[in-house]
Amino acid sequence: MKKVFAQYHEAILPEHRGNPLIEALPPVLNEQEILLAFSHFPPPDEHIRWSGSASVRSHYVDRIKNYRCPQTCYTECYKYLERVIRDGYAARNPLKSSTQQYLHYYADERPDIEPVDGFFHPSADTVTIVGNSGSGKTTMLEQVLGYFPQVIEHKEYKGTFPGVSHQVIWIKVNCPYNASVRDLCESILAMLDNVLGSDATKPAIRNGSLARQIAQKIKSSFLGVLVIDEMQRLKFSRTGGEATLIDFLHEIVDSLGVSLVFCGNHPLEETLSKKLRIARRAESGGFIIISAPGYNTPDWQSFITYLWPLQWTNVETPLTRELNEELFLLSRGNLSVAQLIYRRAQMRVIGSGNEIINKAVLRAAVPPLSARAEDFPDITTLFSAPAPVTVKSNSHTINSVSETINDDGSESSCLLITGDLTRPQHTELYDKTMDALKSFEDKIIRIEYRSVFRSLSAEQENFGRLTAYGLLCTDPSLE
Repeated sequence: MKKVFAQYHEAILPEHRGNPLIEALPPVLNEQEILLAFSHFPPPDEHIRWSGSASVRSHYVDRIKNYRCPQTCYTECYKYLERVIRDGYAARNPLKSSTQQYLHYYADERPDIEPVDGFFHPSADTVTIVGNSGSGKTTMLEQVLGYFPQVIEHKEYKGTFPGVSHQVIWIKVNCPYNASVRDLCESILAMLDNVLGSDATKPAIRNGSLARQIAQKIKSSFLGVLVIDEMQRLKFSRTGGEATLIDFLHEIVDSLGVSLVFCGNHPLEETLSKKLRIARRAESGGFIIISAPGYNTPDWQSFITYLWPLQWTNVETPLTRELNEELFLLSRGNLSVAQLIYRRAQMRVIGSGNEIINKAVLRAAVPPLSARAEDFPDITTLFSAPAPVTVKSNSHTINSVSETINDDGSESSCLLITGDLTRPQHTELYDKTMDALKSFEDKIIRIEYRSVFRSLSAEQENFGRLTAYGLLCTDPSLE
């Protein structure tokens, strides 16, 4: 939990000025600052790479897990979240009488006497984020939310008490595995207790009383945004249908003025788009679909350019166009899978005696379960010309690597040690074989096919005659 003391900044909009909830929020970032704030490039530690033992270096490879290269959707997500948080607080200025009435009365129990500042009118919205499993939805959300402190403690605002002691900017809960709405409500209560450091609230037995508990807890904590991840787990039948569930969640927006973020896999948007009323409210604050980037997009090229230098092998394999394309095709553009393949590839070769990373090594490092998953897209082409890749090298760089790959693209459990069949072990035999094949192609070109095969069709010993004509190579090493 990230807890800070309030530091107030003048709000951008005049109507937000004088609201301690908004002026205590961190300054708004521009696009360049967004990319810097959400990036994380683990240090490669060159000393360990060139002098560390294989066992030590294999542990350093795990740093790739923490690698973060923001995609263009990060900017969009930050802007949506930053806006709905501020807009949600706009109607809840704790220094106004309308907010004091809001804090003390439930929506249907509000007295008819209008406060000096008018009745409370919520100004919150809902953001929906949808994407495939492993597309980075949760990682992106956690990074963007992490920019905001989770709790701000207020003491004095312009010489007076600001009307609030603790302000909870955000909480994030996962939809329970048993997917019951009651369990979701209890998770919200438990998370609020946790971030506030208060004693656990005993959930009410009846659902109506439980809803009042949630309402009072959210009001008193001045919650800014409620994030519900893994929304596709919900079994809507338990709440009388998906429309009833969405209405229940949006009651938090309408009655309490708290913004929502829905996050889930692709079945989620099918539910939200069934009715215009639900769809309109689910995307009132923004709608983001996260998909795997294309090969020739800035997202993939920047991702691979900054990922590839994170090597702890004792030789440096430069990033070539072929390796770039191969990793993209193997991962289907899924950044999480690409990181896993690259990490597994290094772990396979470190300590093997041959620590070069080639296409065969990448293929052997593909995680088998992910590759067989039903929702793992089938990509066999790049669809567009590859973007140029700039590669830096040093004295340890290997400029060219001979690569031998199964033609059928099958995955073999090869041992990447001395005697590795995926690489030429005897260069003299390899060179002679290549020369023999080349001379064989030259012979084929010089022969008139029709006359040869016409005469062979009338003969019985075709095998011997093919050898005589030089069309059958039985021993490439002797050619």
